[in-house]
Amino acid sequence: MTCKCLWLGLIVALLPLCSLADDSHYQDYIIGDQAVSLGGAYTAIAADPSGLWYNPAGIVDVRNTSLSLSANLYGIQDSSVGSSEAIFPEDPISKLVIVPSSAGFVQALGRIDHRGQRPFAIGMSIVIPYFRKFSTSEEGTSEDQILGNYRHGYHRAFEDQTLWVGAGGAMRLHDRFSIGVGFVLVHRSVQDAASSFIATDFVGGEFNVYRNAMMDLNFSNDSLLLTAGFKWKIVDNLYFGAMIRSPSLTVYSTGNMRFSRSMADSNGNSGFLPTPEEAAVKSETRINGEARAGIAWILPELLTLSADVSLHMPVSYTLVDIEIEDERARNALRDALLISPSVSRGFVINVNLGAEVQFLNRFSIGLGAYSNFASSPAIPDSDSIRPTQAHVHMIGGTIAFGVKSKHTLTRLGFAYARGSGTDVIAHNDDPSQLALDVQDFERINLTQTYMYFFLASTFMY
Repeated sequence: MTCKCLWLGLIVALLPLCSLADDSHYQDYIIGDQAVSLGGAYTAIAADPSGLWYNPAGIVDVRNTSLSLSANLYGIQDSSVGSSEAIFPEDPISKLVIVPSSAGFVQALGRIDHRGQRPFAIGMSIVIPYFRKFSTSEEGTSEDQILGNYRHGYHRAFEDQTLWVGAGGAMRLHDRFSIGVGFVLVHRSVQDAASSFIATDFVGGEFNVYRNAMMDLNFSNDSLLLTAGFKWKIVDNLYFGAMIRSPSLTVYSTGNMRFSRSMADSNGNSGFLPTPEEAAVKSETRINGEARAGIAWILPELLTLSADVSLHMPVSYTLVDIEIEDERARNALRDALLISPSVSRGFVINVNLGAEVQFLNRFSIGLGAYSNFASSPAIPDSDSIRPTQAHVHMIGGTIAFGVKSKHTLTRLGFAYARGSGTDVIAHNDDPSQLALDVQDFERINLTQTYMYFFLASTFMY
């Protein structure tokens, strides 16, 4: 008896689009205090703790000590598929989510020169650029022409988060030129539990149909990458900055997957498809190489205009790899995943634009725009299609209001991004597909929307 029976058909039908993580975009959320006010166009400025992510050379322009805290108050992630007459959401629970938060500090070092600047700076920052969690359940009865009235059940709990920890230093080589380097540790953890149940009542003393499915997938991985950048004051008020980031190196991975399924036919003969109770899982989340360049025109206490271009290099990696010797069992477990176990990302260019106006010596308003193009390959319209990453190009914008005091700068704002493209979901016509050896998938039209409110404060001493 083959082990390639796919048991997640019913789960797919109840949760059409449950993406494990967004492995197809680079700018779902803009991180940083002033950076989010400028739509992420921050490479030529980078003069606060978030500069470690955009351009470590910029942190040397912090006067003394800078402490930055940022938290997004409320976020909404929404996806819909199909036509306007038949739209259903990506998932029913995760409409309200807490999305990226960050904290960091920069300490300037060395003697103060005649311009009030110090020659060195060090900093550290912690960022949660991605966090998603939801829990759902389904109970009830349904009717099928073949099965008649039957019961079904569904349960799922899901959590996926990424943590970035970065540290770096900067040095001023000249009045107009500085350099900086840093390193970043990236930690990703996923906990995914799923279960399903379908049955019919006894008819004529015979138990017609019984199905059961369970899955518990947990994994985490750690990666290390390096950054380097420079900042150049071309002329008074005009700055240019650039940063390069190395591809990541996976330094640690752990995980496991528990999987079981049972069934019974209409004659009352029951069977269990043997698969390991627990299998080791190896995983990686490879970060690609990136280059950023930006320009900024700054009139102190009045106006900031900035623009960035970022180039993201291609990368491919195995997100989930089942480590068992039995090839048939390994293939069965891989086929049971709703996600693609392999990730492929192509070359992408993104653009960020921003403007911030200051008035009355303490207030500011910023507007930004940015692209968030898909790095995943286009999805072909094929009969033999398999799960893959969604392919959605998005455009976003930000608006932020700031209030400045002697030692603090607080910004409250809103960010919004939306785009349309395609994705792949399982095609499930009836509950009996739960026991089929081959699961059918289809390409669908997909619309994604991200929006969130944020509150960020920088403390300067």
